[in-house]
Amino acid sequence: MTLKTLTFGCRLNTYESEVMLKAAQEAGLGNAVLVNTCAVTGEAVRQARQAIRRARRENPEARIIVTGCAAQTEKDTFANMAEVDAVLGNAEKLAAQSYRALPDFGVSAEEKSSLTTS
Repeated sequence: MTLKTLTFGCRLNTYESEVMLKAAQEAGLGNAVLVNTCAVTGEAVRQARQAIRRARRENPEARIIVTGCAAQTEKDTFANMAEVDAVLGNAEKLAAQSYRALPDFGVSAEEKSSLTTS
């Protein structure tokens, strides 16, 4: 079971991706791609969406979990993507309990972002 991260944005996101990876491992999450997004520019959001689509093609059995600033500010955009399995807010992304609470199979867009605080 593989656990991968895709990171967009600043150095803080790079550091947080490492913390997210450790929290997800601690929670026992496997076979997933964690996408830590950036919302500084529209181009950063576009690149994140593109990377999510690519990640799904390359990892068809993996769960794709999107988090970060773009996921926080545009949670509906990411929750409505068929490739995305869950959207976590910035407050949740660093906690192992958030990864333990993820559903095991397909859910609606509203349920995908249920762990995201506004």
